[in-house]
Amino acid sequence: MSKKVISALIMIIVLSVMVNIYVNDNMLSVLNAQSAPAFQLPKGSKVVLGKYNNREIAWDIGNNDNNGSYVLMSSKPIVDKIETFNSSLPIVNSPVSAVADRENYCFQHAYRVIMYCPITPLKDEINKIALNNSENTLIERAPFLPSVNDVKNGGNLGLGLGDRAYKSKLSYWLDGYITSYTYYGGAYRNLYAHSTQTGLLTPLYSDDMNDFDTGTVISKNEKIFWNNSREWDGGPVVKNALRPFALLNKAKIVFAANTSYTDDAWHSYTIDTSNLNENNELNPNKLRIQSSLTASLQDIKNESKTKSISKVIKNGSVNLYVNANTGTNTKMSVILYDDAGTQIQYYKLGSNTLSGTNDYILDLTGIPVGKYQVAVINEEYDASSNLPVESSAISDLMPLEIVEPHKLTYTKTPQSGASAGNDYEFGKNVNAGQAVGKVTASPTGVTPLTYTLEANGDNTYQNFEVDGLDSNNASSNTPLNVKIKSGAPDLVNGGLKAGNYKFCITAVDANGDPVDTSGNPTEKVCTSFTVEKTNPTIAF
Repeated sequence: MSKKVISALIMIIVLSVMVNIYVNDNMLSVLNAQSAPAFQLPKGSKVVLGKYNNREIAWDIGNNDNNGSYVLMSSKPIVDKIETFNSSLPIVNSPVSAVADRENYCFQHAYRVIMYCPITPLKDEINKIALNNSENTLIERAPFLPSVNDVKNGGNLGLGLGDRAYKSKLSYWLDGYITSYTYYGGAYRNLYAHSTQTGLLTPLYSDDMNDFDTGTVISKNEKIFWNNSREWDGGPVVKNALRPFALLNKAKIVFAANTSYTDDAWHSYTIDTSNLNENNELNPNKLRIQSSLTASLQDIKNESKTKSISKVIKNGSVNLYVNANTGTNTKMSVILYDDAGTQIQYYKLGSNTLSGTNDYILDLTGIPVGKYQVAVINEEYDASSNLPVESSAISDLMPLEIVEPHKLTYTKTPQSGASAGNDYEFGKNVNAGQAVGKVTASPTGVTPLTYTLEANGDNTYQNFEVDGLDSNNASSNTPLNVKIKSGAPDLVNGGLKAGNYKFCITAVDANGDPVDTSGNPTEKVCTSFTVEKTNPTIAF
């Protein structure tokens, strides 16, 4: 067989091995990945959506599982007090049953109490809420005035009293008409008035109510009660708050985070649910809407980009290899889940997204020791607004464990044989192959550790070696003996000659950490000791 053929075969074999290593390495990354769980906002959390009078609106989630929708209720009323009474409309003295007619008249009781006027002013005000194109893709039902049948127990929206009523005495208008069964403060059965949702601190009324259109009994415990448009002719106009509701498609919301998580820092990920129905807009969340943006986490490598890893030291850095496309001011953000990959622990707004497959340095400073699952999300960033932005889906997860960095200690361990008072003595316990001490790693960090024995002010370090290392000077075992080399330069008759000896030991972990800016290991222990002369024994 010719030399050319042999050379070609060798090249083919080498290429085959390299390709196999590459494929196996990437297959390992794929096998380590798992799908991120479907994201869901909890009931009681707040989100930002739409504008009213050019002010962004925060909403409470009163139900997070209503047939695939989130039920939103404005966290604060868009109007604190608003009336339905309209003096320009005709006033009639007998109930008008047709819904269309209800929008054209004010009904007056015999005692000149205005029982109701059209709710058109309420709906018109809600219709002033502006939604952008991205928000409209989320909407299952645009902001609306909720009806009695929407909010009541067992109603369309699946809300209980605690889900929908303000925790104060604040009442808000509903779309519908109710009455009491018997005489009750001027209202009679079949003479109906507007319905309102009263607050949790509002005292209970003595009677149940009745939905005028359906005849359904509404328990007084639901705190849904009637309210007139006007108490009497010329008397005070009744004003309640205006609280719009809306329905959002859950499936189109891939992620949300507190609106304060906008700096280049890690945030312990939490969603506040304590402010449900508190009439405030504290701790709202910014929605991410799935779009044509993409992000696929391909691999996690060490800081020097030389190998795939699944462990890193505390406060270290890794490189995330991600394939993504770009959009309008997009960022490659990072989400850390717990080890099970079910609960989000930390979130960090990332650096600018790059098109194609690229590496992104991830500084893990501040993240506690533990096992995590890493994911990325490619999201738009708009510092001027808390309204929803477009994003990719959350990527598959890859495991990453953060461990304490290794710490070295050195202990002298002279073997027996030296004269009393001496640790080390020529010809007694410093012969080639004997141990002079041991180096211990605790904690062990990311193993295996690669050890180097180096100078401590002179060349006497050349007499020693760390025992038990592989061909790369690495080991996962601890402790390891430091012994005298065979053929050491200061051996005399097989033993170290009398004198002073010094050396240092450094170690880097499997990722090549920790090192200084020049690439020199920073974890180091140093020692020195003296080999004493042997005193001659004289016989008389």
